Amino acid sequence: MRGIFATFCLTMALTGMASGAEINVRSGAHPTFARIVLDVPEGTNWTVQQGASGARVTIDNHADGFDISNVFDRIDQTYVEAVEADATTLDVKFGCRCLAQVYPSGPNMIVVDVAETDQPFQDDQPVISTTALQFVGDQQLQFSQPGAISDPTDLPAPMAVPELDLARNVTPSPLPAQIIEPQYEDQSDSLNMAQQKLAEHIGLAATTGILRANRQWESIPDRLQRPQIDTRVFDVPAPAETVDPSNELLNGNLRISTSRDVSDAAMNTLATSTSSGARCIDPSEVQVQNWEGPAGFAASIAALRRELFSEFDTLEAMTAVELARTYLHYGFGAEAQQVLLMSPKLASENRALVDIARIMEFGFSGQDSYLANFVDCDSDVALWAILSIENLQPTATIDSSAAIRALSGLPIHLRHFLAPNLSKKLLVYGDQDAAAAALRGLERTSEPLPSAGELVKADIELATGDVEAARTRLEGIVASNDQQSAEALIRYVDTHLEAEQDIEEDIATLVEAYAIEMRNDPLGEELQRTHVLALAKSGQFDAAFHAMTDGHANSDVQVTDTLFSSATVLLARNADDATFLEHAFAAMTARSDRMSVRALMHLAARLTRLGFYTEAEELFSTRPDMPATKEYRVLRATVSLGLEKPREAMAFLGRLDGEEPDRLRARAREMSGDYEVAHELYGTLGDDDGQRQTAWLSEDWQRLLETNEPVLGAAVDVASSNLDLSTDVEGMLGRTQDALEESGQARDAIQQLLQVNDFLGEN
Repeated sequence: MRGIFATFCLTMALTGMASGAEINVRSGAHPTFARIVLDVPEGTNWTVQQGASGARVTIDNHADGFDISNVFDRIDQTYVEAVEADATTLDVKFGCRCLAQVYPSGPNMIVVDVAETDQPFQDDQPVISTTALQFVGDQQLQFSQPGAISDPTDLPAPMAVPELDLARNVTPSPLPAQIIEPQYEDQSDSLNMAQQKLAEHIGLAATTGILRANRQWESIPDRLQRPQIDTRVFDVPAPAETVDPSNELLNGNLRISTSRDVSDAAMNTLATSTSSGARCIDPSEVQVQNWEGPAGFAASIAALRRELFSEFDTLEAMTAVELARTYLHYGFGAEAQQVLLMSPKLASENRALVDIARIMEFGFSGQDSYLANFVDCDSDVALWAILSIENLQPTATIDSSAAIRALSGLPIHLRHFLAPNLSKKLLVYGDQDAAAAALRGLERTSEPLPSAGELVKADIELATGDVEAARTRLEGIVASNDQQSAEALIRYVDTHLEAEQDIEEDIATLVEAYAIEMRNDPLGEELQRTHVLALAKSGQFDAAFHAMTDGHANSDVQVTDTLFSSATVLLARNADDATFLEHAFAAMTARSDRMSVRALMHLAARLTRLGFYTEAEELFSTRPDMPATKEYRVLRATVSLGLEKPREAMAFLGRLDGEEPDRLRARAREMSGDYEVAHELYGTLGDDDGQRQTAWLSEDWQRLLETNEPVLGAAVDVASSNLDLSTDVEGMLGRTQDALEESGQARDAIQQLLQVNDFLGEN
């Protein structure tokens, strides 16, 4: 007793000390609630107070605040809208009609679970949150009252929660545990207290995972005639090496375990979780490198298949799992999947193996992937989780370093198959360094890089801008006539399209051969697209549009329209005038309303350059949804000027800045007769010819033109000269001679004006 009292005093003394540092606040996301966890020193006292809008947790003897910087790293604001803190209290603001359950988890954590509730709140008055914990199962834990009958149909009602002191408006924390000597003479009160404490600790065990439901209780015919809890489980547990097989039956629907039942390595594994709150699985479930058959592939498979069924034709589950793992070690995904799917129960209990089998067979697991939940686990699980996803989104949180470490630990035959797939997914994800690192392990081996790896490496070079190196590598893959040659040929053509470089006709012929050979392959549609573009890029536009019409007659409309738009862009850029006009008018008739904006702009620009302003305007009229970009408005203004609609052109130009809009604006002013403004605009642009022409056409042309201007300067000089009309006899001969000279100059000026009629136009 003296030792117990000393321990109690020491606990109380430690509890009274201040923590001396900020309390770290963490979070975890769950499907039906959000969890807030406070990392507190052992023996911390705390109280909780909550109302309809939130809950407040107060830490006794703590004045150093809380670190809430990482609270919303893993949860959204569905259940918790905000978290605020001061020196001693933490306020959790609800994001819904919620209720908080606050309880300790071990000696160093306080857990706040926020979930939706239908409990009514009156006038936003504080509601006291008890420390009652959630239980596992469909029913609350129940106890038999003293003197109650053992008839299972006459079960007592669930235990009521003791009344709280509403005057204090708080709930005291059950930490630290205090030793209270029983002062009751009535043994029933002592039993009630023991039951209450037992319920709290069993609830804590259920919440933290030590106590879990036994899913085999259905097979026990007399489970209702037995008590819900076997009192023998409270005895000193047996050593971990000895397990009583009868415990599972005697425990009914509960399975009790202690920390002795879980090894340290397993505890470390279970403590690791993903950013979404999911607990990472044991890495041993995916360590394919450890599943090699003891006697080699053939002997091991033969032995396991002989033992796959018992003498009563019953599937041996453990043997099936070992057989599937052996298949997976050697890369036989289809065979492993066939074994696992022999029993629905076997497949459901080994979902990780099913996913790995699908990865080896198809390159990914599918939409119902189980491993896809663990892409950011810091273990071998990350490798298979990333590979299980067909299209890895750039917004996902992954652990690429762990995946590359796991890849390096695989046998070389699996690395040759999986490394290019992992590298490709990491490249699509946006991590070029990790994608290159995934292939680097293969490059260091004595064996050459497989074609799939070379193809991914070419993609990495294209992503980093090294187009020439990528093109050389793609040429080598195409020449190898390997499984990846067709895909490499597609990449090769695409690099020429992006660089706007011509393609030889024999390349288009090679693509056509692959397209015919693989017309029923998933890559066949892409090869047909590449064939059409290769024909167009090599200048064979008649063949390109013919192949597109024949090869894609039954394909998806969106794909066909996209391909037609790409071919139309090449037509507008590279075709001669006659070929362009032949296919352009056909395109306007057939697909102008479904053509891409880029293709329509190229088509209209080429028509405008050739003087087909009416056709260009009709083309625009079929697409009223065109975005009003600067390029579009400038092109529409050009078409309007070609149709002699200067005011419409001014409306399209608006307040656009730049040399081209100013030049069009000057032409519009000139066309509308505002020559003086046009003269100023041409002067700003440095266009001397336009400046002279608008000056000559202006009514104030004598002021706007200089006398030293070629051609027009002489006219200005003649027009500005003053004849001496004096009748005085003195000097008449001189005046007559001057008049004759001026007459000759005027005649020369008029003659020059007539000779430059092309310059002046009809004016």
